[in-house]
Amino acid sequence: MTLKILWFNWRCIKHPLAGGAEVYTHEVAKRLARQGHEVVLVTSRPEGLPREEVIDGYRVIRAGGRYTVYLHARRIYQRLRESGWRPDVVVDEVNTVPFFTPKYVKEPVAILIHQLCKDCWKYAVSPLAQPLGWRLEKAFHGIYTKAAREGKLGAVITVSQSTKQDLIELGYPEELIHIVYNGLDWDFYGDCAQLADGKDELVAYVGRITPYKRLEDLLKAWRIVEQESRDAALVVAGRPEPRYLERLTQLAKKLSLRQVEFRVNISQHEKKELLARARTLAYPSTREGWGQGVLEAAACKAPAVAYDVPGLRDSVRHMETGILVKPGNIGQLAEAIGMLLADSGLRSKLSENAHRYAQSFSWSNTAEKFLKIIESEFAN
Repeated sequence: MTLKILWFNWRCIKHPLAGGAEVYTHEVAKRLARQGHEVVLVTSRPEGLPREEVIDGYRVIRAGGRYTVYLHARRIYQRLRESGWRPDVVVDEVNTVPFFTPKYVKEPVAILIHQLCKDCWKYAVSPLAQPLGWRLEKAFHGIYTKAAREGKLGAVITVSQSTKQDLIELGYPEELIHIVYNGLDWDFYGDCAQLADGKDELVAYVGRITPYKRLEDLLKAWRIVEQESRDAALVVAGRPEPRYLERLTQLAKKLSLRQVEFRVNISQHEKKELLARARTLAYPSTREGWGQGVLEAAACKAPAVAYDVPGLRDSVRHMETGILVKPGNIGQLAEAIGMLLADSGLRSKLSENAHRYAQSFSWSNTAEKFLKIIESEFAN
């Protein structure tokens, strides 16, 4: 049986600010398309991208910007139905602001939620805006929890136990919530074990360079690390928010850091090479849905030092595949990074464990589990 799947997400894989959620969407959608399912992704349209195109077998329709995409999505849904194309299921991917599909979609709805913004609000807007932002976010979800209680929501898909617990606390029925973990593209990362044979005295952060990642903490910790490991280098790489990158650059100068490099908009191959060279990944984020970068680093035998927060405590197994430290504790962060730079025995143990752990994840498994949920909940 083949399905027609209409998928809403605010960004696509080609969006300049695409992150882990967009990787998840792309990797699952292209595999569903390969199996013969008809997948249509409705998303925003940043400058330079066409209104429509086919990416790896699934159709992408773009309209609107960061906030107006939600209005356009409703219109596109109605237009598709009027043209005779009617989905079997609609996937509403919630990234803080949802598409409110239970209000207008006539077909079965599944929602996909990677993480809640929650305490990230103070980094996204300002510390004073956090209470208002969190109240607004809870109000948005109230529409979905009501739909779930009324039988209008078929499934809630998330990527970690931490987010599942957050959703239960918001009022989602536990029996509707399914965990479908992130995966890895082993066609791409399969050679990492060989590439990682010669590790440099290098620490890497790879991900979006945005305030809720708390990279100021990493720079402050690095000042301590430099005093003990004078030859070690730190590379901060990813897609930046320009103002935040400037703040970090100025902080690095203020702290008189010697061995810090910022790399922006690196390619996938550059990312893999960097992770293969790094002795450890440093990830001091406020919270994550899962921590895709942690999994990619593990594939490259780079264990993570991360804050013990939702998502990262799911993707990092403390003292098995990496080290978790108390959020905001600069001293602990520096100490853990220093240990993995200096202690070859500990590093070897965590590196091998991390690589074995990563091998239990694949995008093919993710897509298979995702499809089973869709079919069991919605197929007639």
